[in-house]
Amino acid sequence: MSSVNPPVPPEVPPGPATPSDGSRGVLAWIATSNPFYVISAGLFLLGLRVSFGAQVRDIDTWALMTGLAGYTLLLAAAALLLVRFAGVWNDVRTVLLLVVLMFLATSVTFDELLALSPDRGRRFYLGGLLFAVLVSEGLIRGIKLRLPAGFRAPYYLTLGLFFLYPLALVPVVRDPHGEALMWGLFGFSPAAGLVFLTLIPAVRRGPGYLRDNGSPWPWPFYPWSLFVFLAVAVVGRSFLLCWSFHLLDAGSMDQTIFGPYFLVPFGFALAVLVLELGLVARRRAVMWVALAVPAGLVGLAGTGHDEGGIYQEFLGIFAARMGGSPLFLTLLAAAAYYFYACVRRAPFATEGLTAALAGLAFAGPDTFSLSDLLLTQPGLLAGVVVFQGVVGVWRRDAWRVIAVAGVAGGWLTGAIWRLYVALKAEVAGLDYLILSLCLFPVAVLISLGKAGILARWLTVLRRNLARSTQAR
Repeated sequence: MSSVNPPVPPEVPPGPATPSDGSRGVLAWIATSNPFYVISAGLFLLGLRVSFGAQVRDIDTWALMTGLAGYTLLLAAAALLLVRFAGVWNDVRTVLLLVVLMFLATSVTFDELLALSPDRGRRFYLGGLLFAVLVSEGLIRGIKLRLPAGFRAPYYLTLGLFFLYPLALVPVVRDPHGEALMWGLFGFSPAAGLVFLTLIPAVRRGPGYLRDNGSPWPWPFYPWSLFVFLAVAVVGRSFLLCWSFHLLDAGSMDQTIFGPYFLVPFGFALAVLVLELGLVARRRAVMWVALAVPAGLVGLAGTGHDEGGIYQEFLGIFAARMGGSPLFLTLLAAAAYYFYACVRRAPFATEGLTAALAGLAFAGPDTFSLSDLLLTQPGLLAGVVVFQGVVGVWRRDAWRVIAVAGVAGGWLTGAIWRLYVALKAEVAGLDYLILSLCLFPVAVLISLGKAGILARWLTVLRRNLARSTQAR
């Protein structure tokens, strides 16, 4: 038999080169996220700032305002076209946020003009607010996007705060060392916090409040992406107000009264909103984030106090008028916040309240920095430990009881050691007496072990630990 070799298949010419996986990933990201809107807006704002930022002449101011309004209308028109004719909702989300960015940029751009020429600046601020409201309403109605009153009112209140709050500073801006101006600069953060708290009724109505909103955007991405964007803007605006409206002398131009503690009131407002969101959605992770926020705010209040000049001047005024340092007041506010969380039956709220009260045992009205913490209220700390012990026994929470026993044991050990050091020089046989007292409980435990009582106690403790772990 002769072997027959199989036929050799014809060579296939190589096809066109295909992009690599990395290239395809970049192209896919550009196609879905389209960052060129953001790049375009950034370059446009930079160009306006370079060209007309000085606002020396009236024509510069009008050119700046016309440019901002024109580009905002261009973005709004693009959003309308993309929705009505193309249905490209992903790009529209970016464009709408950029429209809001242009509103906020308009409210910031004329700070210097308002401070130096209030009459001219006031017209641009009021005109900018009217323009922002009209364009916002036109966009919402034009793309048939449903934004209920519970969200629409806080949005317009936030816009009003950005445009109108600087006008309230004009009468006192000429007195840079006056308390009225300093408190006015600090007050923007609390005012923003109050505005954001008007979102609570909408939050408590849950996702059903935005059902059939006219877009494919799910809750909570719509409309919470808008308010996250506005919250970040509030942080920046709080600093820029201090930078723009505090007209200090030439030797203090590089100083500002702004400190991280300025953001604490607004931070607590955000914590309340996040807590309410977690409770409504029944998301424990969201609630844990809300309960962790005060710890970060305590860190903000207890840092950044090493600057001098006008910063220390207002810090002294703040502590004198408010009755305590920012750190002390933040711990008080944290205790109130955790009490509110306890009323709302948030998990681990009692632990947060305990931590805040324990912090007050170490920080007094004159404690400005975290590095200055010192136990000044041992009675308060003891009360906190006893409270947690009672709660642990009442709830039959073995882990809580063990933690309390550990804290109490450590505290008691420290007290005994200090007493031992103080008495050692006076009592010659102190070491023998202590050794005798230490051996006595050991003897009792051995007796209980022989009787089997200790084993039964350990069995009960193990069962309680298992139950506590399952409950958590």
